Amino acid sequence: MPVIDHDMIFPAEPDEVFALIRRVDEFPRYADAVESVTPLNDTTYRWKVRANGMVFSWDVAIVEEEPPHRLTWKSLSGIRNTGRYRLSPVPGGTRVKLSIEYHLHNRLLDKTVGRAARPLVHHISGQAFERVRRALIEDQAKNTSAQAGNTETPRQN
Repeated sequence: MPVIDHDMIFPAEPDEVFALIRRVDEFPRYADAVESVTPLNDTTYRWKVRANGMVFSWDVAIVEEEPPHRLTWKSLSGIRNTGRYRLSPVPGGTRVKLSIEYHLHNRLLDKTVGRAARPLVHHISGQAFERVRRALIEDQAKNTSAQAGNTETPRQN
């Protein structure tokens, strides 16, 4: 199976990063090609992705969840895929390693479609990583600003 790996440092604690990653149905906010992610239950989601003028849909189940260290999923339908996030604290935040494996149903498809699929999946996951990172930075800025506002002493007239 082809494998796509990403590794990025997020400027937040592992609990905060894991909480964002776990909100699977919010992924359309982070990647343009992801049209929708519909929860089917607490651990199963239907993904709909538009790529190269085509729409792909598949169901994914979270099969292992160890907050805030690991989240693993596998597809139940559509394009066969598995993936995992591994989170670890590092100075300045959290390192997130994402690994996605996918399998197209025959070798010819793997070779032809795989050439297009690999950069596409890499682009989508990279875009999502960067947007999640920006969202964390924005949240931290808002929290810092709110905390600064709460520590001011009231003025006396």
